[in-house]
Order: sequence, then structure tokens, then C-alpha cells
Amino acid sequence: MSFVIATCSHLLVGGYDISGDLTGLDVSYTSEGQDATTMGHDTRRVVGGLKTSAIAARGYLNLGSSQNEPVLFDNVGVDGTLVTAFLDGITTGSTTAVGYGMGTMQGSLNIGVNIGALVPFDLAAMNGSLLVKAVPLENWLSTALSTDLATGDSFNLGGAATSEQLYAGFHVTAVSTSLAGSVSAIIQAASSSGFGTANTRVSFSALSTKGGTLATPIAPSALSTDQPWYRSRITTTTGTSTGSASNGLIWMAIA
Repeated sequence: MSFVIATCSHLLVGGYDISGDLTGLDVSYTSEGQDATTMGHDTRRVVGGLKTSAIAARGYLNLGSSQNEPVLFDNVGVDGTLVTAFLDGITTGSTTAVGYGMGTMQGSLNIGVNIGALVPFDLAAMNGSLLVKAVPLENWLSTALSTDLATGDSFNLGGAATSEQLYAGFHVTAVSTSLAGSVSAIIQAASSSGFGTANTRVSFSALSTKGGTLATPIAPSALSTDQPWYRSRITTTTGTSTGSASNGLIWMAIA
């Protein structure tokens, strides 16, 4: 058995990490079952329908600049926001201790208050794309990357079946905007961990402010079954003579 006691959950909403304000986190993944009962059946027959998913979170309201209240309030009804949830810690390259990521529409933000208590909130982010198991390739949320190219570790994540695609998400939670800095990223694939010959599978355009980007899924026809190794390359640049820095996270999934 491998039970998990959650003590370090993370929630990234676009370019914001609101993990430090959380008290609860839920990931829901369901299918809209459809009635397929016909004459002659003596029991109801249900078949799988469209899949639906949601990421819900609870926590304490934070009114500070760029904190959870202004971010989540403005995000209600916005389409295509990248949201990634990690139920207990972030482990790069792990295919078991994964996160869950998707493009979302935040359907609600509920705020309540009781006298003498911290003001709580809860939110629901509804699926705007397929919910996938997100494998972190690079996590620099806590330790900033400085100006230059950072090549992440390589991980054997396998090939894609004919029915699967490559998904990827890119969160930038901080960048030195005062220094005209920006951060971009690519995901490469290779046949071995040495990456003697590497092919770029996903390219994320440079972000000069906080933000989150969900890549267009890469079809199996554009992948190679003999290149199961993947890595990220993060480039932080600056428009001044002073080096800039960035924080963020990049993940991928084959689903």
C-alpha cells in the first residue's frame, strides 16, 4: 500500500501560485453516462459519454496585491486559464506522484465570513480541455533561475500510442519585469538520456509577465516511438546589463 497524507498541496492558476493559502484541494474526473437501454433489457444500461472534470480549492482569502482575491475574482468566467494541481508535493520526472493539469474556465468564487475567524474562499475551475496527469519536467517555483539557458534533467516517459497526444503546460509565476526580462521554454525528445540528437516537440513563447500557457496538443504522427526521453530547456533573458530571474514550472503529459 502507498497511502498519502497531504501536507504540501500546490495549486497554480495561470501565472500565480496560491498554494500557501490553501486548506483543501479537490480534483474531479467523471464521464457523463448516457442511457443506452433498449427494448429487451431488464436492467438499465449506461454507456460512457463525454468526460468532464473540475479542480476545486478552499483556502483563506488574501487581499494583498497579486494575492489570491484579486487574481481569482478577475478570473471568474475567463476561458483557457491553465490550472495545475499537485495533491502532495512536486516531484520532477515522476509518473506516479503526478499533478493534474488542464485549460479551465473558473466558474465560481465563493467568499464567506464568520465573526472572529479568517475569511475563507472556495473556487471551482471547470474543464476547458482534457484533464491530464502532469509530469513536472522542471520546478523553479522556490529557487529562481537567473539569466541564461537552464537544461533540465532527462526522463524516460515512454512513447505515445496511436490514440494519445503530447500535452504540456508552462507556468511563469515571477519574472524581473523591471529589467525587461522574459522567460521562454521548449520540451525536447531524444532516443537516449544523453540527448545526442534532440528534437523539439513543444515551444512556449517568451513571457515578460506572470502567465500560464497550455500548448496545443501534439499528435502521435508528429512524435517518434523511438524517442521516449524528454527534457525541458528554460531560457531567462534580460534587456539590460543586469541579469534577471524567473520562477515557474513546466510539465508534460502523454494521454
